[in-house]
Amino acid sequence: MLDEFSAGAVATEVIGHLERRRAALVGNAAQTTAAVQNALATVREAYLEAELPPGYFAALAQEILDVVPVEWQRAAGPFTRLEQSGFGSWRGGDLTARLVYVFAGLMLGGFMLWAPFIPIWEKWFPFALSVAAFFLPDATRIWHRRRYARQLGAIVASLARAQPALDKHVSVTELLEPPKEST
Repeated sequence: MLDEFSAGAVATEVIGHLERRRAALVGNAAQTTAAVQNALATVREAYLEAELPPGYFAALAQEILDVVPVEWQRAAGPFTRLEQSGFGSWRGGDLTARLVYVFAGLMLGGFMLWAPFIPIWEKWFPFALSVAAFFLPDATRIWHRRRYARQLGAIVASLARAQPALDKHVSVTELLEPPKEST
């Protein structure tokens, strides 16, 4: 099958369509399924325009409708709640919170230098810890977004693994038939 109509490529396009409307779709399975069908309709138009065998797209659409809405809701729900709460950062990581993190990092680093049971003797360590603490909200946000991207990538990968089974829905006779002329 053409790469643009492979299960992975179509799943990526459908998930991208869902992500553009994530705030409105999360928590509503019916709207999510309708959005998936809407995204598949645009892919179906391009597929029919390319005059490819209809059996493959029917199987692909069914596979995507079975997997994507459920798995996307499972991943998008918790991520959206985390995103709305500022990824769990105190005060959403504003400047005041970052300055408090800097002073806490400086104090923690100073304690680590003072404590005899922690083998850190470098005098620059508290300052490095305080600078790193300033970027803690950003690091948390990046970590959560990367984890979410991996979850979405796992959905696409699971559909891509189904490609050999989907390819069986295309017969040689369908590929050899001349294109139907519209009258």
